[in-house]
Order: sequence, then C-alpha cells, then structure tokens
Amino acid sequence: MPRLALLVLCILSLAITGCGDEANRGIVITGDGKVGANNARNQHESAQDVLRIAIEDDLGKGWGVKLVIDEAPVWIEEANMHAGGWGSDGTWRWEKITATVEITPPAGQQLSEAKRADLEEGSRKHLLTKLRKKDPALIAFTLKVADPAAAVAAAPAVPLATGQRSYLVQPGDTLADISTAFYGSPQHWRLIAQANPGGTQAGQTIVIPAQPAAPAPSTP
Repeated sequence: MPRLALLVLCILSLAITGCGDEANRGIVITGDGKVGANNARNQHESAQDVLRIAIEDDLGKGWGVKLVIDEAPVWIEEANMHAGGWGSDGTWRWEKITATVEITPPAGQQLSEAKRADLEEGSRKHLLTKLRKKDPALIAFTLKVADPAAAVAAAPAVPLATGQRSYLVQPGDTLADISTAFYGSPQHWRLIAQANPGGTQAGQTIVIPAQPAAPAPSTP
C-alpha cells in the first residue's frame, strides 16, 4: 500500500479508535477512578496508579509513594468462545516490566526490613499478572527509601519575619493539621494558606506566620 494511502487510512482510523499503540479499544476506569480511552497510555498510567495506591494504603497516612513503570503495554489478540461461536478479543499485557518505587517515610519513622520485603514480594506478584509471559525474570523491580532528613537539608531557606517559623510539608499533611500543630487549633488554616501563595504541597518548605493575638477581653 502506498505510504500516502496508509497515512490517510491511519488518520481516518484515529477518529474512531486510534492508530498503533494509541489505539482506543473502548473505555476504561483508570486507577484513580477516572473514565478514559482504553489505550496503551491510559493502561500504563492506570497500572502505575493501582500499585501506588495499594502501597499507600498498606503503609498508611503520611507515607509518600512515587511509582514509575518504564515500559508501555501492548495489545494481545486472543480467541474466545462466545455464544455465537469463536470470536476475537484481546487484552493489554507487558512484554517486560521495569518498575521503580520511591517511598518517603513520615518524619521520625522508618521502613522496617520486614515491611520492605513484604512490599517487594507483593509488588512482584502483582506485576507478574501483567506480563504476557508469566516469567519473574522479566520483572526488574527497585524499591528506594528516601531520607526525610535529606529532604529537609535540601529544602531552600525561607526568609522569615519576626515571629514566623518554617515547616517542611509532609505527605498527607493538611492545612488544618498544620494549624493544629502550630497554633493548637485548626481554625487558622486560612492564615497559613494566605502566607504561602506558592502552595503548600508535600515537599515544600512553607512559612508559618506568627500566632495571631487573642482578642482582648471586653470591659464589663
């Protein structure tokens, strides 16, 4: 087939299902609960989200988890028996998987060797189900544990005014939590938000304003 005709055919098919690795094969519920096209990109992101969320749920609140799978899946055609006879179906599978997980413990906590081994074993078993050939040798899995102290040391210095303090936001922190920790009440969360227009995401060093003065008692 001439290249021009092939290009036209591919463009036309994109309007319906996509072409190549980006082919859309219906819809899929991704790992973060969104509805998207059933293609290699969304399947790849969904696989990362599902395993990351499972690890986060296992570790509990306050633990940060980043997960990256290097390879994308491929569509594997399969023959299935339907009510009307044999038909063609398929699924997404990986030829091999290179996965890297980075875990950041909450301040003052460490990942035990037993928990590390449990996470590695569980992750490998889960990834094995994604392979086209169920061969553990096709999985390269790396688990890294970040040092919270190193993150604090690497955080940029924040110029502070009189009475202000700084704080490195931890995974799972909310403004209400931070307000309670520094002021003894969650009601001053807006004060923290207003003092940090650049955001208060995990990993950022933010400014904690001076505690607002209590209102003077009224004179009888």
